[in-house]
Amino acid sequence: VEKITIFSKHVDGVVIVKFKEPTAASTAVQEYNGKIRKGRKLECIFWDGVTDYTVRNEEQEQEEAIKRQEAFGEWLDNQELPPEFQLLTE
Repeated sequence: VEKITIFSKHVDGVVIVKFKEPTAASTAVQEYNGKIRKGRKLECIFWDGVTDYTVRNEEQEQEEAIKRQEAFGEWLDNQELPPEFQLLTE
């Protein structure tokens, strides 16, 4: 085993195991797929390399993005423009 990544917040208990050798990965999938461990049935598949199993709180992320945008807008509003960029009025 080269690396283990545990997605502790994922409701299905997702774990990605990276093996040094492809044959070791194949053996693990064959050996463990469908087995029962601690009352849970294991589903072992080859990861597609694309699927993101990270659990996100989209509502909270949206609220944080809005706060950052508002703070940036306030910062922009409070900036002093150099004379060459100031609006000339007659």
